[in-house]
Amino acid sequence: MKNSYTTSLSREAKERRRLTAGRMFKAGMQQAEVARRLRVTPAAVNGWYHDWKRDGMRGLQSKGQTGFPSRLTDADRKKLTRAIIQGATKFGYDTDLWTLERIGTVMRRVTQKSFGTTWTWHMVTQLGFTCQKPERKSKERDEQAIQRWRRTTFPRLKKMGAETPISAGVSG
Repeated sequence: MKNSYTTSLSREAKERRRLTAGRMFKAGMQQAEVARRLRVTPAAVNGWYHDWKRDGMRGLQSKGQTGFPSRLTDADRKKLTRAIIQGATKFGYDTDLWTLERIGTVMRRVTQKSFGTTWTWHMVTQLGFTCQKPERKSKERDEQAIQRWRRTTFPRLKKMGAETPISAGVSG
């Protein structure tokens, strides 16, 4: 049977879950039962149990955000969001394709703060942007000819069946 453990909870939700486990420990519930009910790994419950034994319910509370505080202020984040939405051409690039290097350069311009590509990516995803692959189309593409082919030639090919060999580029 596959384990179905809960993941991707907010810091507050994780803390509530640990505090619930603490109340279960206090009521005398076994660690295995706590793990089953809260749908977490027994190893996690074991760690919580030791924290609870050592420091009580205070030991299960969140320690706060880890790491250094962000150098980007809320105002900086808003500036960067506006810059990304305006598009890369607004900042002198030939295309509207954003790359991490371009975003890093624009971030330096609008916020006077610089980050490496990994942290630039973290900032961009925290702002709610996702990686998008641009659709590539040939410059010579003729949309009308493509639609005409789809309406006339393609239905005939489908009617011929999957067993019929199709020779591309051979006129007969």
